[in-house]
Amino acid sequence: MADFRKVRVMISSRCSSRVRDGDVRVPMTAVRQRLQRKLAAESLCGEPLFEVWISDNAPDQSQGDLETAWEKSLEEVRKADLVLVLYTGEAGWAPAQGLGVCHAEFEQAWNEGPARVKVVRILDAQFAPKDAAESARDATFQACFSALNPTSSAASSADEIVDRSREALREAVAGLVKLGGREARKGRFAYGASLDWSRMDFAHRKAAMEDALGRGLAEFAAVESAGGWLWTVGGSPVLTLCHGLPGGFGVAAAREMVGQPFLRDHLHLGKGSVRRGKPAGPLHLVACLKTITETQAMRQLGFPDATIVAAPFGVYVSDPVQKVQMIFLANCRDPTTTRNALTRLVEWLGTTGEAANLARRALARARIVRTIQELDGD
Repeated sequence: MADFRKVRVMISSRCSSRVRDGDVRVPMTAVRQRLQRKLAAESLCGEPLFEVWISDNAPDQSQGDLETAWEKSLEEVRKADLVLVLYTGEAGWAPAQGLGVCHAEFEQAWNEGPARVKVVRILDAQFAPKDAAESARDATFQACFSALNPTSSAASSADEIVDRSREALREAVAGLVKLGGREARKGRFAYGASLDWSRMDFAHRKAAMEDALGRGLAEFAAVESAGGWLWTVGGSPVLTLCHGLPGGFGVAAAREMVGQPFLRDHLHLGKGSVRRGKPAGPLHLVACLKTITETQAMRQLGFPDATIVAAPFGVYVSDPVQKVQMIFLANCRDPTTTRNALTRLVEWLGTTGEAANLARRALARARIVRTIQELDGD
């Protein structure tokens, strides 16, 4: 018999908050236990699907063992495949001055991978009276949560909490399966389309990479226009220019085929209908055949004083003064890996809220470029 590994779920929430359950109010502890039983009964092809951990099963603060309870909770966050956050706005107890345990669990799960975090916001919860320290911890948690703004559903009763939680986990499992499927399809680079790309010279490989990027953008509703793509990001149409770096970043001949494309932004933004449409940008999207480091991306930009973020898809670079933005997608070895990197970028923009910041900088960049065009016309 095969050893079926269950999906490990950690539920993070306050225990003492009280929510409606019919005509009465019950503590969240009872709701968490009800949800745990429901999830334990879920099956896939006849086998149990979930293994659920809740802090009620561990030594807790009521036993005076604060440090053990704190470390046990954070350890369970690290071990979990999925973290379900039942958010009431309460940060929870703390073993010393600092973050509440619910805040710490949420931040650790989010920092290790937002894709495995699912949130259900609890409305109309009743709390016990709080002292000044508890209120301060709650305010800190609420500010952090609002800044990250994770996608979440809402529930106001015990039954709704259970239903919304099951829906969130169903969505999470489906998303992880799709992500795993994309990773599995990547395979090795000595077969199929990867081998075809390896056979190409730099010029043809660069063209193939740019075509794969364009087709990937089209899947996210981008429209081809004037040598680029009009891609709606953060509610604004952004002129996105695709580039292919057809060799390792250390290969000068390959690197020079991309160069510093933002120096020609005034030529792209002024083309025909694109100029009349007044899109934001340009944004430069670079498919890299191999890996790329933050230092390499900084060198491609040409100066060190910039925002540089290493992310699962590659490296994101933006200049806070000139509003130049370049996104380097790593390991684009064939059409599948290229689309996979692009999908990771879109997920990152959505889960971090960075899409709005990207759009804002792109709008500012467009104003700068149009000023340059006006000066050229004098």
